[in-house]
Amino acid sequence: MSHAKLDSIDKKILMALQGDLDESPEPYAKIAHELTISEQEVIRRIRRMQDQEVIRRIGAMIRHIEAGIEFNGMVIWAVEPDRVDEVGRLLTRFPQVTHCYERPPFGAKGARLFTMVHASSKEGCLDVVRQMSQAVGVKDYEILFSERELKKTSMTYFGDDE
Repeated sequence: MSHAKLDSIDKKILMALQGDLDESPEPYAKIAHELTISEQEVIRRIRRMQDQEVIRRIGAMIRHIEAGIEFNGMVIWAVEPDRVDEVGRLLTRFPQVTHCYERPPFGAKGARLFTMVHASSKEGCLDVVRQMSQAVGVKDYEILFSERELKKTSMTYFGDDE
């Protein structure tokens, strides 16, 4: 990351981006109004901070339970080290997968690839995982189902006191 200089307006924009954006078609207009600057200035500053790698990405966070996606399984795949990239790319093609990570070898089988799979039913989740297993030729996996959601918030880098 570059050593960008952030002024108070940049920090206020970052604070606004840490939370939920307005659901309107022009979510930056509300930020602009609160900061008494133009929407174009907000967008210009966001792009500059992206170019300087202060902001890596802006993305949506779905509240999956509210959306009716109630079953979430973390699938732990025992994949040979030389197949991790190939298998990871194939698994991310499934629309039910929201996360795919390589981690240090885990457990007795040395599993190293982790995916989060979401579905509206447990059987639906199991079906998707079976399809994924067949597609990548990996039969050694374990599914850990979420029991309840304890936290669902964005990262906070700046507080109101900054």
